[in-house]
Amino acid sequence: MRTNPGRYAARAVLGAALLLSCVPAFTVPASAAGYSRRIAIAPFASQAKEDIGATVSVLPRLLASRLMALAGADVVLLPAGGKAPEEAAREAKVPLLLQGTVSKLGKGYSVDTTVTDLETGAPAGAFFAAAATEDDIIAQLGVLSGEIAEKLFGVQGAIRATAPPAPAAASPAPAAAPPSAGIPPIGGAAVSAAQASPSVAPQAAPPPTAPAEGWIPSSLKKVGQSDKIADELYGVVALDAGAEGESDIVAWGSNVLYFHRVKGTEVLPLSRITKERNFHFLSVDAADIDGDGVKELLATCLVGEQIRSFVYRKGKDTYSEAAWDIPYFLAVVIDAQGKRVVVGQNRGIDLPFSGKLYRMTWDGKTLKEGEAFPANTNAKPLNQGILGLSAGKFGGGWQWVYTDEDSHLRVLEPTGKTVFLSKERYGSGIDLLEWGPFDRLLQKRMQIFLRKGARVSEGAGGKPLLLISEVDKGILNLARSWDKTRLVLLQWEDGSFAEKAGIKMESRFFTGADYLSLPLRRGGGIIASVIEKEGSAFKDKLSRLFLYRAE
Repeated sequence: MRTNPGRYAARAVLGAALLLSCVPAFTVPASAAGYSRRIAIAPFASQAKEDIGATVSVLPRLLASRLMALAGADVVLLPAGGKAPEEAAREAKVPLLLQGTVSKLGKGYSVDTTVTDLETGAPAGAFFAAAATEDDIIAQLGVLSGEIAEKLFGVQGAIRATAPPAPAAASPAPAAAPPSAGIPPIGGAAVSAAQASPSVAPQAAPPPTAPAEGWIPSSLKKVGQSDKIADELYGVVALDAGAEGESDIVAWGSNVLYFHRVKGTEVLPLSRITKERNFHFLSVDAADIDGDGVKELLATCLVGEQIRSFVYRKGKDTYSEAAWDIPYFLAVVIDAQGKRVVVGQNRGIDLPFSGKLYRMTWDGKTLKEGEAFPANTNAKPLNQGILGLSAGKFGGGWQWVYTDEDSHLRVLEPTGKTVFLSKERYGSGIDLLEWGPFDRLLQKRMQIFLRKGARVSEGAGGKPLLLISEVDKGILNLARSWDKTRLVLLQWEDGSFAEKAGIKMESRFFTGADYLSLPLRRGGGIIASVIEKEGSAFKDKLSRLFLYRAE
């Protein structure tokens, strides 16, 4: 089995089919109103004299994320400045079109929406919410989405309210963590976030136990898997762990985020977020960037010709956008104090990312460029960009860990000089991005495969454990081909990596893996994303999430 770069030539043609043919990751009942849960949302219009365009412009995507969470709806966001909304929605082949306005009424605001049945042209419903201030407009989307989910899609128990909730008392910001060696912790004041939804007791399964002194993993045992996912999953990230051993995770396809919950040995679908067809997820990770104890979701996308990153914050039911249009490729690494910190790199010219690596800081609204690292990004291997970047303590000191463009695993000094290079190949990616001008001779643009960085955990004796996929290139050993892949746990010993645990090579592609909690302990969980069947059309694709236990 091997990657097939030619299939990506049809990505633009198939993008619409990918989005419009999305099958929810969970089964939903037919709505009481008789409408399927597929709807297009047009850009909202402002009828206020004040300049509230920035707020109004984000309402469609925020409303979309709430409808996906509440009703499992498949939402198409229509672009601004294009065709008439009715025409664009019909081309998208959805049955419903939602259009909205924001008006100033006295000292408050009114958010009004109408939904049209495109088959008959008749109104399907009208919904509104009142907001006391501009800031309250976004808060009232919970009211609006709850009404829509209940009246159109028959979802009972949706969020409903008749008045804006009273503001919560502000909590004092936690004290800033002391600077650490190698990478300083993320700065920025704490921002309050909604609490996670109450957990449900999982099926009986032994939770991770405290490791015995010097415990070293010796095997990975598969204990569960998700249902089939009709997409190609390109990676997976563990989010916050809940009570009773539960863990929330997110996997991603080309333009869809799939949220699941691990309960015992079950991997159960929760919700999903679908971006517009011109979005392409390049990397997804998680870190607590605002110091409130809850991880934010960080996603880097190719949007048209631009690299843009987004921050999603956890709410009661799902994640919603808290910051967007961040012009950096983001990676999350572990610093010398064992904390997860965010590293960013600017957009390049010849390459999609180049230049210095920066510590990113949260200013309460977005991630901004902080202190630059002394790493030399003009020399190999870091001149190849931020893809495949990790970090940890190796041999008593903090160092970079890097998967290079040939899928060799390297350990680098803080300045970027290689001190170890593996013979085996790890972290190869099956997904790619196309960049730069079209080469008329080769009849394609430059293709960059999205290799993965290793996941680092504290190990026995201060020796870090690395979780990553290994790739068997086969007899031909071609750069863009593969025969089999597997998961391995490597430990840094005496200046090189020694394999401590792993699974057998399989003729399917492991695209990513993560620890469910850190540090890895005896019986601790590992989640992996696996492509079981590639495809040139949406219906041909098949992936799963596999759950392993380290013993």
